[in-house]
Amino acid sequence: MKKHLKTKILKEAFVLIITTSFIFADQVDMNGAVNSNFGNSYGFYDFSENILDLNIFYNDLQGWIQYEYSNPPDIGFGNNDIRKFRLEYSTGDFILKLGDLYEFWGRGLLLNQFDDQVTNFDNGTRGLLIEYDGGSFSASHMNGNSSIWNMGADTRTPEYNNIHSMMANRLEYNRGLIALGLTQLRSNEEHDVNFGPSVLVNHDLKGAYATWSGGNADLFVEYVDKVSTEKVTMFGTIPNDTLLKGHGYYQNFNFYFGNWGISTEYKRYAFDKAYGDITSDDYGNQIEYQQMPTLGKEHNSTLLGRLTHNYNFNDERGAQVELNGSLFGLSVTAQYAHLSRNETWQSVGSFEWTDKAIDGFLPSSDISALPYWENYQEVSGYAFSDKLYFKLGRGSNKEILKTIRYFEGTQVDISSVDTSLTWVYDTLVWNDETYFDSTEVELYDTNYTSPFNVESKLWQQSKAFTIPLEVNYIFDNGYTVGLGFQYQEREKVNRSKGNATTFNAGDSSWTMYDPDDYSNTYDETVSQLANPDGTVKTQYNRLIYLSISKAPKWSFTITHDMTNAYEASSPYDPYYNPLEALISGDLKYFTGKRNNIEPPSWIQNRWVSVEFAYNITSSQRLSIMYGSIQGGLFCSNGVCRLIPPFNDGVKISYSASF
Repeated sequence: MKKHLKTKILKEAFVLIITTSFIFADQVDMNGAVNSNFGNSYGFYDFSENILDLNIFYNDLQGWIQYEYSNPPDIGFGNNDIRKFRLEYSTGDFILKLGDLYEFWGRGLLLNQFDDQVTNFDNGTRGLLIEYDGGSFSASHMNGNSSIWNMGADTRTPEYNNIHSMMANRLEYNRGLIALGLTQLRSNEEHDVNFGPSVLVNHDLKGAYATWSGGNADLFVEYVDKVSTEKVTMFGTIPNDTLLKGHGYYQNFNFYFGNWGISTEYKRYAFDKAYGDITSDDYGNQIEYQQMPTLGKEHNSTLLGRLTHNYNFNDERGAQVELNGSLFGLSVTAQYAHLSRNETWQSVGSFEWTDKAIDGFLPSSDISALPYWENYQEVSGYAFSDKLYFKLGRGSNKEILKTIRYFEGTQVDISSVDTSLTWVYDTLVWNDETYFDSTEVELYDTNYTSPFNVESKLWQQSKAFTIPLEVNYIFDNGYTVGLGFQYQEREKVNRSKGNATTFNAGDSSWTMYDPDDYSNTYDETVSQLANPDGTVKTQYNRLIYLSISKAPKWSFTITHDMTNAYEASSPYDPYYNPLEALISGDLKYFTGKRNNIEPPSWIQNRWVSVEFAYNITSSQRLSIMYGSIQGGLFCSNGVCRLIPPFNDGVKISYSASF
């Protein structure tokens, strides 16, 4: 209740200041922007988003306000209110900001705030920022509240809400080629869990970073230490308990020579660890303010973008190298990255796992450390008097997605049990006399085998090979024709090997693959891809588009997306759109004789759409899309979202600035 009251007071203060500026100011500069998006499909994927941004400038005062009307949005909750606002006042060396704050310190190991409406990730702070910049020395202080929503099982509506009351400080000193910074952030969090009330957690982060810029090279390093403490609320009689202690390190070194440059990156994030994925029920780990470098390449290729690695900010180390330059007038790029967890994991039972830290600093290739590899090469350039532009790439990646069981060690089994009868003798002394007694009992003596090697491993992995191609030609009359083609081969399998299968909890031992000969082993690969005809070894994905445009007024693009297999069950879509029917030669679609009960099998494997974009003026743009979109994984700034398919629908987007 108090937080809502504070927000209301801030909004009213903002409106009052803006209104006062209009009344008393001789000259007020303004600019703004409008973005409207509408979507409707037969699959009930409907949305309507309208956002108005207004910026006002008067002397040293700047105001920003964002109003949203969404019912519902593409992702998130419906809204009909002022969504964001901020007042900024600068005088001399000081800057004061009040409202919605978005700051980026260092490389984000401690603080990286942004508002990404495509993934619905918003970790901004509503509060106060005071900043001093005296040239060689600068200082920043901010504090406020954040209400950060995270996605759950639903692909469009957020499920978990973590509330932070935070305070952060930064000091930076610059001298010549060197800059040094110290950062600190403290947050009291109400962490939302699956069941039960929110958990109260305190996070204390301290960090430092340094940069050096030379003539042919530059270096950046950052380190952050983090301690999380759980607040116990049992009448205040129990001291707070430390949950987790962790740290993060990032390094970037760039070297330049002539037309070439080499960029190297290294990371080691160790804020928390777990055998599986960390869920909302795990708290005390990396928090939403920490959005760090991923050390993976963000592609603008649709098919490569669907294969983005699920980066782990809590527990991951990695190295990346990228080479950029020009050769024979062509631009050349080559990139390689290798990531893994910070430890290997071994299963010691059906549900119990133990970890072991990886030696050294580099990522591991051990399967149980969930390694990931990617490499990408690209060449682009112009030809025919710069009328033809082309870009050709090649990308491949391999990832261990999860381990289901993973044991390698020794075991002893029971070889025999001796149950023969034997006599047991006993004596008793009573009144200086000795008495003898004997009893025949069953002998129960267990004999064990010598230790023998046991291996039982089952994991899931994927690998892919992708080629994106883009060609554009500009004609003398101003028209441009573009052709794009993307080809991808992908495999996803369950791999198992060893001489033992499952773990027997009854006698705490591994069940041998061949009980008569422990040296017999197995090595099996089972594909996780299928279509209506059965299991498929390789998934072939193809995407082709053709565009025609007349700069700077309009462009027309038709896109055809195809596949032959799926990870889950094949979709059933009897209502294919006329574009799909036209491309496939299904003339019955247009004569009213199509079969809705048993539609053609090809419609389950392709999505066709067209988009027309028109620049009404230099500051107004309208785009209309009709058709079907496959959807899939979309990632931005290390935050990923699974976009649902959009079938036989219309999307309209309008933007304007003034």
